[in-house]
Amino acid sequence: MTPACDHPWFQMHPVSPENIVRHYELATSGEIERGMRWYRDANHVAVTIADGDAHLGAGMLAIYSPQQGWIENILTAARVLQERKGIGGPGSGAFASALQKRAADRLLAGERYEDLLTGPKIRDFAHLIEHGGDKDPADPHVVVDRHAISVAIGYPVTTEEYGAAPLKGAKRRDGSISRRHYDHVVDQYRSAAELTTASSGRLVAAHQVQAVTWLVRQRLNQETEQQRGLNPLDKARNRARANSEEAWQAFRELHLPELAVFPGTGYLSAA
Repeated sequence: MTPACDHPWFQMHPVSPENIVRHYELATSGEIERGMRWYRDANHVAVTIADGDAHLGAGMLAIYSPQQGWIENILTAARVLQERKGIGGPGSGAFASALQKRAADRLLAGERYEDLLTGPKIRDFAHLIEHGGDKDPADPHVVVDRHAISVAIGYPVTTEEYGAAPLKGAKRRDGSISRRHYDHVVDQYRSAAELTTASSGRLVAAHQVQAVTWLVRQRLNQETEQQRGLNPLDKARNRARANSEEAWQAFRELHLPELAVFPGTGYLSAA
């Protein structure tokens, strides 16, 4: 196990494979099947929107993933690859920054996403999408977003709590990323995958446990919203998600009719 438990944040928010397994056990059979193939289906999306170039498609999806819902993420990346120019910054009409636009343009110009992406989360996201899972099963990758850390802790963390977590890493002079604390959470998912494999008799990878529990966590979040009643922020998010779903459907039918299969989220359709 990565020796990261000494960090004060993890002292206050201990993570464990048992918490992850408990979430996995809440999954429906459909969530398990969708989660098991989530990154394989995402690889199909990357290959399709980038005309067969999995590295380019995965990198573009990763560049536009921060602060975006998954469907809006696909739509923005697909638009960039179709138009062959980055999107972002004031006046772009997209929830994307000028920094993301520049990164997209550099990726289109031939740079590698490994040299553009600095955070371990989006690096792992790109890796898993490019390869449809781990390139090397002995070197597991996990996307530790707010949902994943909530699963590992055992309860939903706030945006502020997640922002304070020591998970961002830093780029070293040689281009590698320091990710000691991030990998502490990855280790919990690897252990949870081993426990799940042993109990189910079905080989389950760490990224598959993460994808399954991500679907579960989002479903539970939506159920909580519905039980307490939607507040104005919930309603705004639902409207934004519905708009993204409708825009993606129109774009896909026009430009990517062959893309019939793509991974979804644990939320019911908002459209």
